[in-house]
Amino acid sequence: MLDLLLKTGLKAARAAGEVISRDFRHLAGSDIQAKGKNDFVTRADTEAEAILKAAIANHFPGHRILGEESGYSAQASEYLWVIDPLDGTTNFIRGIPHFAVSMALLRGGKAVFGLIYDPLSKECFHAFSNQGAFLNNARIAVSRTGKLSSALGATGFPFKAPQLLQPYASAFKIMMSKCQDLRRCGSAALDLAYTACGRYDFFWEAHLLPWDFMAGKLLIAEAGGVSGDFAGRELAVQTSPVLAANPVLFPKILKVIGKFFKSTPAALL
Repeated sequence: MLDLLLKTGLKAARAAGEVISRDFRHLAGSDIQAKGKNDFVTRADTEAEAILKAAIANHFPGHRILGEESGYSAQASEYLWVIDPLDGTTNFIRGIPHFAVSMALLRGGKAVFGLIYDPLSKECFHAFSNQGAFLNNARIAVSRTGKLSSALGATGFPFKAPQLLQPYASAFKIMMSKCQDLRRCGSAALDLAYTACGRYDFFWEAHLLPWDFMAGKLLIAEAGGVSGDFAGRELAVQTSPVLAANPVLFPKILKVIGKFFKSTPAALL
């Protein structure tokens, strides 16, 4: 079962990545559509998602799928795939080489398999529940940085949730004064993968959807890290703030940023 999951996931992600790479820096205006304010979908997004869904349906026909572009498939199942065919679409449209394919399989609401694939670098991050996390089949681990002042973090702006801009800006200002530095690169999936392998010491973002973070959540856990929302609760299949770090940094950062979001209604997160 594990071998089939990895083979299916990697083959599908690579096929989707070929479509994405083909269109990278070769998009026509007609290939891009606006889904909402600052939110776009391209021909590559929809074609890549179709490839992922077809592979899952072929090998696991009884599994349900939640895709960023197509929503839920109809059938009910204890198994749910949460997929993002192209995390970092704005980067992709602008010709910025930082985006990824993200896939996660949940059983009974718990992530059991996650895969994040960078089609340009060919880096593949994957994890199975209780089996560890890997980058191109080499085991990875979160950083051991224990001091926030020595920590390099990644973040994302809440561009889809303007109501969170003020608390986010306040938290960002404090974080910048306490940590070594922050990066904002535009792909939450890759940010979480980079945190899982220690390139970043932590990651936080105030407004993410489940296809943005489900694969990364498992990678973080299997790499020895901790993730949760800004109240420290476990991440579920819903829109949520996300914090991920090693076990030493996690509570320190949660203490800093959590207070800025306590008055934010849960429905807005």
